[in-house]
Amino acid sequence: MGSSGRAGAARVGKRFCARRKGGRGDDVNTTGVEALSAIAAFVRVAEAKSFTAAGKRLGLSPSAVSRAVARLEERLGVRLLHRTTHHLRLTDEGASYHERCVAILEALDDAERDVQRHRSEPRGRLRVDAPVDFGQTVLAPAVPEFLARHGALAIDLSLRDHFIDPIAEGVDVLVRMAELKESGLVSRRLGGCRTLTVASPAYFAERGRPRTPADLREHRCLGYLSQGRPLPWRFRAEGGEATFVPHGRWNTNSGPALRRAALAGVGLVSLFEFTVAPEVRAGELEIVLEAYEPPPTPIYAVYPERRLVAQKVRAFVDFLVELFATPDLVNLRAAAPARRAPPRAGRRGGAPGERADAGEAAGRRAAGRTR
Repeated sequence: MGSSGRAGAARVGKRFCARRKGGRGDDVNTTGVEALSAIAAFVRVAEAKSFTAAGKRLGLSPSAVSRAVARLEERLGVRLLHRTTHHLRLTDEGASYHERCVAILEALDDAERDVQRHRSEPRGRLRVDAPVDFGQTVLAPAVPEFLARHGALAIDLSLRDHFIDPIAEGVDVLVRMAELKESGLVSRRLGGCRTLTVASPAYFAERGRPRTPADLREHRCLGYLSQGRPLPWRFRAEGGEATFVPHGRWNTNSGPALRRAALAGVGLVSLFEFTVAPEVRAGELEIVLEAYEPPPTPIYAVYPERRLVAQKVRAFVDFLVELFATPDLVNLRAAAPARRAPPRAGRRGGAPGERADAGEAAGRRAAGRTR
């Protein structure tokens, strides 16, 4: 056995040969998984050719080591060592068993060191689940940078718009856009999402601009489908919240499809800011009803509660925090003026409302939608 193999076996042997206090002094367990301690003691004795020297290396008394080997021989039904007053040597069966035991202890040592490397360096396969449009628009473009930073990691990214049980689904990290209910999971807030009501300049030239949510009844409003029905649009109102159910000729469960419809002048849409930010910057879509914009929807990273969080999970969540701290990630403005007070009932005309805070990324898609 090479020096590295002996060192690995020695490290494992010392860890498994733990002391057990009792009426007979220090002892080594030899049943079930604990038989590994007896195997480690036998390997040490075979290498040191002495119970006393093996005991010193393992931190056990010579008698405890001798009893462990004797019980191991009794369990196996063979003699592993020839013992005389001054010498110890392996039997033929003992030599064969010793070779196999060394290989086992070395494999176990390699496994433990590999696990420790996982704790210090993110490794393995990370399974992430996120909302569809958010995953396609914001998360997927950022994944290559994360992989470039962590060469020992791989990612499985699944996209769906409903909350799942990460433990049952085998998911390491969820990204969700909603106020979360108590679930026993760990959550870390990443930022907030605005919802924007937008349409094309051509549409506004033809139909005019709504000044209040009540004006939407006179407009073509395209809805985001959830369970076969358009989700209501939410707006701030004096003393609370007002909702509006869109009634346009086109409804779909795809944010990008609604954006394309708005660009084509089909009607108004209410979408998360990250879905329409480039088109708004380019002047291809224009925002209305900003003064009635609802509060941002929170974005969370969610993962199962564990005493020791896997390094790959910690690295990805930290990456998300960094990503959302980027001022111009999807926001239309890097700096945000304060939100104006909600307009009074019946007031028309709309001065600009709140922009998302600089520390908050993205906007919301359809008002009232949850993840």
